Amino acid sequence: MNKYDVVIIGAGGAGMMAALTLSRAGKSCIVLEKGQHPSTSNAARAGGPSLAGTRLEEEAGAPVSALQLYSRLFRFARGTVDSGLLLACVKSGRKAETILRECGVQMHLTEDLYGTGFRARHFLDTPAPERWDLLCAKLEAYGGKLQLNACAEKLVTEGGKVCGVEVQDQADHSRLIYRAEHVIVASGGYLGNKEMLKEHFADVTVGVLGNRQSDGGGIRMVLEAGGMKERNWGICAGEFGGFHSRMKSRFPGNMRWAMTGGLLVNREGRRFMDEQVLADEPLSVGGELTLRAGTFFAVLDEDFYQGIRQAKSVYEYYGRPSQWTTGASAHDRGPWPFPENLEKDMEEGWAGRFESLKEAAQAFALPGLEETVERYNRMCGEGLDTEFYKSNWLLKPVEKAPFYVFAYEPSAWCTIGGVRTDAFCRALDSKQCPIPGLYVAGVDNGSCYCTPYYDVEGTCLGLAFTSGIVAAEHILHG
Repeated sequence: MNKYDVVIIGAGGAGMMAALTLSRAGKSCIVLEKGQHPSTSNAARAGGPSLAGTRLEEEAGAPVSALQLYSRLFRFARGTVDSGLLLACVKSGRKAETILRECGVQMHLTEDLYGTGFRARHFLDTPAPERWDLLCAKLEAYGGKLQLNACAEKLVTEGGKVCGVEVQDQADHSRLIYRAEHVIVASGGYLGNKEMLKEHFADVTVGVLGNRQSDGGGIRMVLEAGGMKERNWGICAGEFGGFHSRMKSRFPGNMRWAMTGGLLVNREGRRFMDEQVLADEPLSVGGELTLRAGTFFAVLDEDFYQGIRQAKSVYEYYGRPSQWTTGASAHDRGPWPFPENLEKDMEEGWAGRFESLKEAAQAFALPGLEETVERYNRMCGEGLDTEFYKSNWLLKPVEKAPFYVFAYEPSAWCTIGGVRTDAFCRALDSKQCPIPGLYVAGVDNGSCYCTPYYDVEGTCLGLAFTSGIVAAEHILHG
């Protein structure tokens, strides 16, 4: 039997930050990771976290205060998260940066792509898996342990207190119990669990861009130990373009049509959103709208197709409107690498080129398409979107054959939603009382992530890092 001060389930961002904080302070801890390498986690491969109050921001002459970041996030969440927990996480940004620096992870501050008004995202220049190798080496130097192929299956409780974890070794199928005064669950959500995805999103196909080994096991174990579900369930959506289960390459160029601000329709062939929202907030509100639609389609004509192909960027194609802040940052890049791929994409069945809208509607079973395009073209001619009121510079008619249709399904880097905790990441029972010995951090924690996903890129990883620190510091200092 193995005995530690703290057992941590999951070697992702939350788990590793908690482990490094605890082991550096002299606590004995072990991280249980079901993968064969710690870099299987989403955090090990993600772009980088949004953090406040860091040295990097000061060095760049672009300071971001904890109040500034917290206020933005909490206003967006509209009371659906634990305000004390969110504030504690945001205030821990410099601590997360310090740990990364001490481990030798290189970073730079990115530009403000989505118009938040500040630069909080710290891009991790050290590639995966090297960056996680550095974290693991530092953990070992502090005296902490990492156990790979360790699939946590059940929390051990005695007298209402969580005091350990029952684990199956994935390599030899042996079973062990790791005992501890405290357990931190940070298993990375449920993106790899089709049943849980269906429970929350019905029969919508959610494309898995992140770690499939995150199967909701941590959430399940906490609920079995008496924890309660939080109300926020959603996704951190893919922002590099669309997704479809029939596509064979990871990010084919033609999937970017979803992000251009042109005409989008649902499975009935009708508009369902202001298309600029997906262009401007693909991770957040735009991603949520695609999740609601389930299946959706970009519809464009030859003028639009050739116009964007020939322009230097989407922003250039629209005439570089000064009012379009996100256009000038996120959409002023090119050229696109898609012209050679259209025939392949059509063969895969998610793209089509047609001589008439009637043919396009029949091919993709979009009964309202022709009526929708007629109404849309009329609004384009008048220069006013009287349906969803998108910016007039995005109004381009769909009238010149051939016509193109590209089908999409929502996709996710990770899931959002899990169990309810207090401001210290302690798991709560149905009476809102902390379960002794049990903490939840990262995206398993439903109380620091809202739905839709926050409109500040890098927030998912930032809160994973800092919630791990919050949990660890409460264990250290109470």
